[in-house]
Amino acid sequence: MDALACLMTRRTATRLVEPGPTTEQLAVILSAATTAPDHKMLRPWRFVVVRGEARATLATAIAEAAQAVGTLPEPVVRKAAGKATLSPALIAVVAARVQSKVPVGEQDASAAAAAQNICLAAHALGLASAWKSVPLLLDSAQVRAAFGLADGEELVGWVELGTQAQGMPLPSRPAVPLDQVAAELAVDGTLRPVAAVVPDQLPVSAAAAQPIGSARSGPVG
Repeated sequence: MDALACLMTRRTATRLVEPGPTTEQLAVILSAATTAPDHKMLRPWRFVVVRGEARATLATAIAEAAQAVGTLPEPVVRKAAGKATLSPALIAVVAARVQSKVPVGEQDASAAAAAQNICLAAHALGLASAWKSVPLLLDSAQVRAAFGLADGEELVGWVELGTQAQGMPLPSRPAVPLDQVAAELAVDGTLRPVAAVVPDQLPVSAAAAQPIGSARSGPVG
């Protein structure tokens, strides 16, 4: 799969099952994450892999965090904890901010770009992914401890990894009219909409025009 096809066909998985990523695939995915744009090469991010039985450890931490809120119904607590075991593996993305002249917002943007690279690398390897979070609980003491967050670090979220379940189609993504979201600055200072459609000559192969399959037989994401 070429780079443009990977970008154009990645989708968020709707249900992830085994097989999950191998150790070798995880190394490739994490290496891709480290290539995110990074002003002054601060490395303002780090990653925590959770898979196998360790998912239950994370689920316990989330459940404890939810119970500590004190007002959440038990079904809500169970659902929140269940997010840790929805996929064969996940990679947590931590915004590990560095003391620098580079603004915190720019460092956090680098961490978000690293998360996107994880999704794209997984897709290129034939895996499926979904970028998720646990609302209200990301900054809890229990979840912070599970990921070893230091003062000043924030959990961006995590990327679930696995194989898209058979019979569960990937969601479609209608093309966004470019003239609605993009403009070009003209010499006279006005902003003019860009071309509304992607040119036909864009070098994305016909085979990559839509996400493929639902199992390891082809790239999904």
